Amino acid sequence: MELKNILVAFDSSSFSNRAFKNALEIADPKISKITIATVITGIYQPSIGFSMKYSKDLLEKHTKVLHKIFSKLQRDAKKTGISLSLKILHDPSVSKAILNYVYSHKVDLVVIGSHGRTGINRVILGSVANEVANKAKCPVMVVK
Repeated sequence: MELKNILVAFDSSSFSNRAFKNALEIADPKISKITIATVITGIYQPSIGFSMKYSKDLLEKHTKVLHKIFSKLQRDAKKTGISLSLKILHDPSVSKAILNYVYSHKVDLVVIGSHGRTGINRVILGSVANEVANKAKCPVMVVK
């Protein structure tokens, strides 16, 4: 199977860093392109729940931090000869944002880190990796 378009769900956690490194290992420098997808979920306000209404300053601050992190990832990818791009998604649901991207783009593989939740936490909180793995229409690699 040719992996031309690999999507890495990235939240800068140790799990997503391992997912990125795994994606680099399986990508083919001749044909593969990796897209780093990160999701800005909004601000939690107790009275209304999640709100996507960011102040311009806060959004610029988040975007600047994401681009700084992406620069480091890009240096790592360059060493392996892999093309890397960044996609910043906006949605209160991380899994829905990732799935919508997968559905609307030709993604051959999603690589996502597992947060390793178990027991009651997994039942209550759910799992982004689990939802993406169950609903994506392409292979999904979950990295621990």
